[in-house]
Amino acid sequence: MTQVFAGIIIVLVVAYLAIARRSLSVPSSVFMMTLLGVIVGLSIGALISLPLSRLADPLGQWLPLIVNIFSVAIVTTFFYNQRESIMRSIGQLVDLIGALVKESRSARREGGKSDRATATPIVVDTSVIIDGRILDLAKTGFINGTLIVPRFVLDELQSIADSEEVLRRNKGRRGLEVLNTLKRESGVTVEVVDDDFANEPDVDSKIIRLTKYYHGRLMTVDYNLNRVAQIQNLVVLNVNELNNALRPVVLPGERLKIRIIQAGKDAGQGVGYLEDGTMVVVEGGDSGIGKDQEVVVTRVFQTVAGKMIFAMPEDKYQQARK
Repeated sequence: MTQVFAGIIIVLVVAYLAIARRSLSVPSSVFMMTLLGVIVGLSIGALISLPLSRLADPLGQWLPLIVNIFSVAIVTTFFYNQRESIMRSIGQLVDLIGALVKESRSARREGGKSDRATATPIVVDTSVIIDGRILDLAKTGFINGTLIVPRFVLDELQSIADSEEVLRRNKGRRGLEVLNTLKRESGVTVEVVDDDFANEPDVDSKIIRLTKYYHGRLMTVDYNLNRVAQIQNLVVLNVNELNNALRPVVLPGERLKIRIIQAGKDAGQGVGYLEDGTMVVVEGGDSGIGKDQEVVVTRVFQTVAGKMIFAMPEDKYQQARK
């Protein structure tokens, strides 16, 4: 009797939810949690009802049915009210299981390979591919580990390459060329993955989620993505920060030879650049625009964009010291 009742309840609930979802646009989370609540409630009710069914009639006949009804009602209500947290927990569990399976497969596949092949994977975003310096880093051997390219990043590159705006289209095509060269000539393993997180609102959120999923590192030149990822305790490889760190150290009193190419912001200033792109502001250098000058470094400032050097022409520096 109890089994027949349970079967009838499941059939009726499934039929009702199917009709409601189609006609009333019931969210899939409500559908799943209600159905799961009915199944779990009936399971709990069946366990409790088993000893009750041995009682003498009419208790043995009706008490199990009452217990099942209350069990289904209570558990289904709980699952419905907590559906968001339960769905989130299920998603995290699925991600964890998927990551463990991938890690296990990767360990078996990479068992006999070098440390470079088994290092923590690096997830790359659209900005670092378009930037292009990742190609030079790979060729010089500074990148260890597999480069993970998400399918949605590849799709974004394709979309940029198909843009009607010339500059944007050129950037997209450059990114695709960099990616193809990385796969062919860099010596680094490049893996395109189809993992997507449709519930995330934008590409940056998907990138962060994917990096967590692979327990990897994130490579980018996007300032905002860099900061958000660091807040979430991800390891970020920022090519701009690496570039700044590798620039030669320039100290006050050091002599440089630069070409003054334009006037500075303030009167009397000239501006030039070192080979690595560092700006040098030369006090009293406006008279030498278009010429190479020997200058002496007076101050060095570190900014968000990099270093800025202030200097004076050699002769004026010597006069100022007297």
